[in-house]
Amino acid sequence: MDSKSCPDCLTKLREAQRACKACGYTIELVPKEEVMERYLRRPSPGGLFWTQGYALGTRQYMWFVVSLIPVVGFAALGAMFIFGRRWSWHVGGWSNFDEFKKRQRLVDTLAYVWFGGLVLVWAYLRWR
Repeated sequence: MDSKSCPDCLTKLREAQRACKACGYTIELVPKEEVMERYLRRPSPGGLFWTQGYALGTRQYMWFVVSLIPVVGFAALGAMFIFGRRWSWHVGGWSNFDEFKKRQRLVDTLAYVWFGGLVLVWAYLRWR
């Protein structure tokens, strides 16, 4: 997103403008660190639907091994869903936050595809 354009209608904005004069969209000025913290506090769908792949894709190798243990794997699933983004950012050795977010989007998308495939297989086997 260009910081000098309205994210809603793309009208050019002046420095420190709080609302778009064209469409009325409210612009929130927040420090980059706060934006990062908000993103890191969000749950990880990839950690819920695709725990092993998520752990490998986000460089959390210990959690990959833990998720393979039968009973403990369920705890790993919940932990990766709730804390996966934060842990990955802190232990992953990412070069920058944009690379980290790109990888998170990729593994979350793969998780949705994986989950959708499982639902389709279940529906096929249920109603064939």
